[in-house]
Amino acid sequence: MIGLGWAPPAAAAEPAPSGPTELELEAWLSADPAEPDAAVSSAELEPPPPAPRKRGLVVEGSAGALGHVGDMRHVSPISPWFRLQLGYELFDWLMLLGAGDVALSSTAFARSPPDKRSYALFGVGAGVRLAWQPLTALGFYLQGEAGLSSVDQDVLATYGYPDADRIRPFFGGMLGIEWFQISPRYALSLYGGARDYVQNFERTNGEKPPLVWVSALAIRYTL
Repeated sequence: MIGLGWAPPAAAAEPAPSGPTELELEAWLSADPAEPDAAVSSAELEPPPPAPRKRGLVVEGSAGALGHVGDMRHVSPISPWFRLQLGYELFDWLMLLGAGDVALSSTAFARSPPDKRSYALFGVGAGVRLAWQPLTALGFYLQGEAGLSSVDQDVLATYGYPDADRIRPFFGGMLGIEWFQISPRYALSLYGGARDYVQNFERTNGEKPPLVWVSALAIRYTL
């Protein structure tokens, strides 16, 4: 009888490693970092150009000072002055506007009696602004205006100004510089100018014209 021989089953082959070997990881970590893509153009790396400045309806608020040049400088000190202006830019260089302002003052420099008293000088008017913007963020303007003004109380008649509390015309002009912000809607400005309060501050038997100077900081917003 021929016996059938028995042999143990062959050992199963070990599976191949599924990931990189330790030597391959060390080689990868020691390699130099990849060079940047030289195909990216310098134009793509430059910042985008600023947004174009908005033009249209403009709201501008100012806070500054008003001082007298004529005979009134012996009656009232330099006073805080506030102004609100609404305009429309027909072109980049031309704006039509209307404005209202108020100066809060007193008779602090006048001799007693009577005692020192406070008053408010109101004005409302219209004008035109001519602008020039040589740089993206910087501009200049010249503004002319005319309107009506009045003092709210009869406190200046004692000092020779009988028409101060009556509605009378005024004329004026300003020069300003504007700093346009990153947002195309905002701008800051600094301006100064002069006004002629034709009759409000024309003193009886006075020798000097009823002029004042104004100067203010302003912020504008374009709708």
